[in-house]
Amino acid sequence: MDIRLIRKYHATGTNGKLYDGKHFICFTIELPWLQNRRNVSCIPEGRYQLIKRYTKERGWHLLVTKVPDRDGIIIHPANDAQRELKGCIAPASSLTGPGKGWHSRKALEKLEALVFQSLDQNEEIFLIIKSEITMNIIHRVKAPTPKFFKVLRNIGLTLAAAGGAILTAPIALPVAVVTLGGYLVVAGSVMSAVSQ
Repeated sequence: MDIRLIRKYHATGTNGKLYDGKHFICFTIELPWLQNRRNVSCIPEGRYQLIKRYTKERGWHLLVTKVPDRDGIIIHPANDAQRELKGCIAPASSLTGPGKGWHSRKALEKLEALVFQSLDQNEEIFLIIKSEITMNIIHRVKAPTPKFFKVLRNIGLTLAAAGGAILTAPIALPVAVVTLGGYLVVAGSVMSAVSQ
């Protein structure tokens, strides 16, 4: 069985919705995305197996396995990610703000009832974490630029600068070189603008 966690990222916390197929289970709260840094960031998007584990401190609970560069990531109750989480995931019955929610224990009980029953029947459970794709232009402008597009933007700026240098050269250049300079300016400007 696959459980999907669809996330929405904010500067101070990450909110999500858990689904079993198309059926909504509960909301989630997590720390903000800070490049998977231990104890201060939510875990990366991906596909993780959930297993049932017992400890004296927590009793039976869900462990998220094979998280890159992290261990001990569990699903446990919390109502404020900044104060109560160190990279784990907390279910919530409702959301009250970025990384904040209410009635976490009630939501956890609902999730565990569903997942423990499947695990007890030897069914494998996977948690698939993805980001919400309904990003409008305002959110895109405010969101950090992905690394690939930063590189593309820098290449575009370099091409535009090279083309500008050719066009403003203090010496007479062949027509083909001046034409190339114009193309570089246009291509570099478009590449930079789209990447940004």
